Amino acid sequence: MGVVVSQSASAQLLVDPLEVTIVAAGTNRVPSSFSVSNTSNEVVQATITRSDWDRAENGDNRFLTAGSTGTSCGANLSVSPLSIRVEPHTSRVIRLGIQSGAAVTKECWDIFFVEEVPKRASAKGNSLQYIFRTGVKVYVAPPGLSRDGAVENMAIEDVPVPRTTASTTPATTVANIPAATKRQISVVFHNTGGTHLLAKGRLEFRRIDNSLAAQATIPEFPTLPGATRKVMLDVPAGLAPGDYVVLALIDFGGAELVAGQIDYQAK
Repeated sequence: MGVVVSQSASAQLLVDPLEVTIVAAGTNRVPSSFSVSNTSNEVVQATITRSDWDRAENGDNRFLTAGSTGTSCGANLSVSPLSIRVEPHTSRVIRLGIQSGAAVTKECWDIFFVEEVPKRASAKGNSLQYIFRTGVKVYVAPPGLSRDGAVENMAIEDVPVPRTTASTTPATTVANIPAATKRQISVVFHNTGGTHLLAKGRLEFRRIDNSLAAQATIPEFPTLPGATRKVMLDVPAGLAPGDYVVLALIDFGGAELVAGQIDYQAK
């Protein structure tokens, strides 16, 4: 029996921006917002729901029950409306607000999901509906929070890579094929400040005489206050055999870069 897809497998609503930072200063109500745009030729309805969230050390987002983590802004942060109808090729504004007199003494954060309400399936028989939702991360913080961080650890790791022969080798013999690995440098960055950070940097592979042999970019990555983030980076190809010192230089927007180092022997 066939399956009928009852609506196009693509989101009809565009949400902008996907991150909002609100600085809660003084006693006035602090407003902010994000927009929801309907790119389709049909009316789209959507709901706005709220969740707690955090981030695993490898960077994966984890979505949790609202109010369960102790990092949510709770009643200090409001959102309106909670249900919208967006006409074709128009936009709606979702309002965010910090309540007047809110006691915000440290950074808090929530995520608001804009979820399209699926239409009733018009096709007969079995059907498959796609429900799209987009998350907007909202941070609220008092002014003057510290920005600080440190490279907490570096290590050399041999990381498994997918077996390229798995699709052509009988299943009974796959277990006998040694798993391939690639060598990577892990860098653990610790956000020791009071606000979320965006950090980036580079790895430098230096010879014993301190001359630069190679370098690799550390792409931009976010870290929540108090959290650690483990970034995995490939060793540059073509590195000549020998002994090196690997420097990790991280720029997180503070007064100066932070660094870590580890010895590395290329074979």
